[in-house]
Order: sequence, then structure tokens, then C-alpha cells
Amino acid sequence: MAIEKIDYKKFNMLNNDKDLTKNKFLGNKLEILQFSDGYRGNMDSVLLAASVAAASGQKVLELGSGNGVALCCLLFRVSGLEVFGIEIDKRAAELCRRNIISNKFKATIFNSNITTNIGELKSTSFDHVFMNPPYFKKTFVKKSPIPSSSQAKVESVALSEWFSVAKEKCKPKGKVTLIQRADRLPDIIKCLNGYFGQVTVLPISSFKDTSPKTVIIQATKNSRAAFKLLAPKIVHRRDGISGKVLYEDEFDKILRYGCPLPLN
Repeated sequence: MAIEKIDYKKFNMLNNDKDLTKNKFLGNKLEILQFSDGYRGNMDSVLLAASVAAASGQKVLELGSGNGVALCCLLFRVSGLEVFGIEIDKRAAELCRRNIISNKFKATIFNSNITTNIGELKSTSFDHVFMNPPYFKKTFVKKSPIPSSSQAKVESVALSEWFSVAKEKCKPKGKVTLIQRADRLPDIIKCLNGYFGQVTVLPISSFKDTSPKTVIIQATKNSRAAFKLLAPKIVHRRDGISGKVLYEDEFDKILRYGCPLPLN
């Protein structure tokens, strides 16, 4: 697959804006254009960005950057980062670049399969690699009729390959952070084994009495620190009087103000 870098002349020529919707994130602090007919960034994207413990001056890489929701959320929270993203879908990569520029951030986005050897990144290693890999295995049968949505949800590249790239691109003691379905946790632990330690798992439940369906995992390359399973965090609560669904305070701060989600 050809690797395409930024072309500023394309930003106002991206298909037709009638195919796009404008969505607000972080309490209207970010305006993100998304395709109306494909995969769309959501709360998972925001939580992933909030979990990346990056600091100003560090280099970060997102594998599968989509339309840039997670990248923009991270850049909003942490200034002074050197940011790169890889996205296989050409339309999504172009839209990611457009969203980054329109929100006054800087990042380099490559249109490429994550497993492709990108020359510009060959000698670059990263303090943080983060990703939101497709949730479903290749054998998953209920694929979306929309190709971009199916590509984002059903893996065309095995999960083990995502971790192989993360291992290659992480600095020693660099961190990999990802969000995934809870039922993929055994696969993730297997992929991390031998290369990453200090594995921390944060289960996410929608409500207090529901089982976690999502996990956030963070691990450190070449670390021998012990595995840590954190207590589940609860996203929603119901108002005692009206029964209205509300965000728990911690998640309200993350989703409205871009606050971090520490994994400790």
C-alpha cells in the first residue's frame, strides 16, 4: 500500500462536506468532522486519550488514528507533544489531518497499513504508543455493509500484529495503551507476554450492577513489574428522583473538560 503524507491542498476538497457531520467533544472545546456513513469516534476514543500518560516533550504514536478524535483529545490535554498517527483508510486519514488542523493542533498522519515499513518512522521510537484496535476477530460474521465501519470494527490485521508494531516502535520503558472489549483480554495478555510488563487493566462498566464490557490496558516495554487489576470504574448513574442517566463525576470531567484517566 502506498504511504501518503499530508497534502494541504486537499483539506477543502475532501469529497463533499454534505457527507460529513460536525460533532462536539470535550464540552464543545473540540469540533470534529466525521463521516455520516462510517465508523465514528465515540466515548472510547476520549477515554483512550485520557489514559495516555504522556508529558510535554514526548513522542507519541497512534495506530489506527481514524478521523482523529483520540489524537485531538490528547493534544488538547497535553501541549508540546510530537505526534504521529497511522491510518489505513485514505478518507479517514485525510479527515484526521483536517480535524487536527481545524482544531489548531500539529501531527503527522500516514495513510498506511500499520504493518507497512514507513521510512520516516524507521529510526523513530516513541514514549507512548496507543490504539483502539478492531473489537472483533476476523471470524466475526455480522459485518457492517459500510466498508469503513467494518474495517474499523472487524480486524483485517490480527491483534498480535498490532502489538508487534507497538513493541517495535516503543522505546525501552515506553508504554502501550489500548481500549478493547473485555472478552479479548486473554488475547491481549498473550500478545504482551515476554515483551511488556507492569500490565495494568482497568475494567469499565456502564452501571454499578453491570459487568464490565470494556477494558483499558496499559503496559511498559521491558518492565518486570507485577500485573495489576484495578477495581472497575462506573461510567453512568441514574438520578434518584427523575431516573435520568447521568455520568459519574470522574467521567463527566473526562468527557467535558478533557481531564486524565490515571491507571493507578
